[in-house]
Formats: sequence, structure tokens, C-alpha cells
Amino acid sequence: MLGEGDEMNEFGQEPRLGAFPIHRDSRGSLGVVEFTPLPFSPRRLFWIHEVAEGETRANHGHRVCEQLVFVQQGSVKGYTIDADGDRFDFELLLGDWVYVPVRHWLQINSFDDGTVVGVLASHPFDAEEYIDDPNDLRS
Repeated sequence: MLGEGDEMNEFGQEPRLGAFPIHRDSRGSLGVVEFTPLPFSPRRLFWIHEVAEGETRANHGHRVCEQLVFVQQGSVKGYTIDADGDRFDFELLLGDWVYVPVRHWLQINSFDDGTVVGVLASHPFDAEEYIDDPNDLRS
């Protein structure tokens, strides 16, 4: 459900999986992100790493911020829940991404040892737009 002033992006309001290209040769590997095909213009990049075994990350949604969560090293599992309670499970390997629309609860779990997760966000950090309880996704 879009809030007043929010516009639906070309991806719609459903989570979506994809993968960034990984180029490998004798010198090593190179992962590439081209910003033009993304569903939003990134305004922030952050990464998650050194997550202890059994811990989960994210555990919130956003009222206005869209995210593209991707694996830079290792692998993770996770899920989103939309305002109707529909769950979308995912597993991400090196270069894989999941698009997380507004008003979708996100949990990232099952981090392999040494995993690094990057997140491109459509907006700068603003704790006021966080949704801390999945039951509040509609409000």
C-alpha cells in the first residue's frame, strides 16, 4: 500500500530476485552494479558483516525507503512479509540480490561464516520511517 506522495516504481510493490554479473579470470573476480536498471536511485550504501551464528538482521520495514539487498561474499537466507501477511522466502549467493519494496518487513538470517551483505537504499537513514512491528505495515 503506497502512502500519500509515494510513487510506485517500475518493479511494482513485490519483492523480486536478480543477480549482478560476476566476472572471473586468472586475476580474481569482479562484481559489477550498474545503477541505471535499478528500481530507484541509490542514496545510501551500507553493509552487514561479522554476524554471529544464529543472529538475524534487519527485522523491520520502511515506510518510504526501498532497498536492494545483495551478497558480496558468502550466502544468506531471509524473507519479506507484506501488509497482507504474504511471505516471500529467499536465499542469496554471491552477486544475488533481492529487491525490498516499501512496507515490506525484512529479516535476513542464516549467514554463512564470512558473509558480507550490501544494501543499496533509496533514502538516507531516518529512524522515524522504520516499521518495527510487522503488524504495523499498513499504518
